[in-house]
Amino acid sequence: MLNKSKQSYKLAAKLTLTGLIAVSSMTAISHSNVHAAAASASASTNAQGDYIKSIYKLASVGKIPGLNAIAGKTPISAVHYKWGEPDVGGDLKGNHYEMYNFGMGKGAYGFGVNKSGVIYDLRNFGTSIDRTGGIKSLTFASVIKTLGMPKEVRFTGTDKIYVYHPSKVYELKFVGPSKVAKGKIAHIDHINVYAGKANT
Repeated sequence: MLNKSKQSYKLAAKLTLTGLIAVSSMTAISHSNVHAAAASASASTNAQGDYIKSIYKLASVGKIPGLNAIAGKTPISAVHYKWGEPDVGGDLKGNHYEMYNFGMGKGAYGFGVNKSGVIYDLRNFGTSIDRTGGIKSLTFASVIKTLGMPKEVRFTGTDKIYVYHPSKVYELKFVGPSKVAKGKIAHIDHINVYAGKANT
């Protein structure tokens, strides 16, 4: 009987020790998860900053991510040749907009076209509604953190537009909602590179 009692005691001690080790491991895992999450958030912030800087650099020469077109120089006929007729606006004359939407995850683009057929406004709407990457992942706060407060903020309808001047020729616009529900973050809807002199 005494022998059984000793065995029960040893078993209880082992279970207690196993429990302590498990709790300690869980605590270590949760601490490492906190550090991993913080490192991931920091890497994400750095990646967003790099992405915003790359957008700004492209805008300084009249371009946007995903296109070789140059605002104020490329004729819309070059886009038609590459992509075919647009989803919207292809039958319009004079100054007008044309839209291409390639579907979820594939991107959507808009083009402001002048009466001579030259693109004066390039728009990139991002690749999807997924807010974990690309244009849709950006926020006004991340834009300000990277580029500073814009010298000009415009409001049109329900849109707020941050306007930057990466060169004398081009405006870079980050467009998003002017109002969001309490507790929500305003994500960028699309970007524009605009060549004002070509809008004739």
